[in-house]
Amino acid sequence: MITKEFLEKHFKLYNKLVLYTPSNVKVVFTKESHFHMDGGYHNLNLMDVEDFAEFCNARGLVLEPSRVSY
Repeated sequence: MITKEFLEKHFKLYNKLVLYTPSNVKVVFTKESHFHMDGGYHNLNLMDVEDFAEFCNARGLVLEPSRVSY
């Protein structure tokens, strides 16, 4: 689960965060005057860390891709 606190700490040190959807699609978030997502065939702007955390959790985004065996 992505939390507001995690996002605040992460973006104090870094300007970019890579997350993965449940189907292993890489999604890149960058910090500007807002948070910008690029990936999964979409571009999106999120205004604050609360919106960002809710978005990540609602869509099941995680820090590492899942290990899928075929």
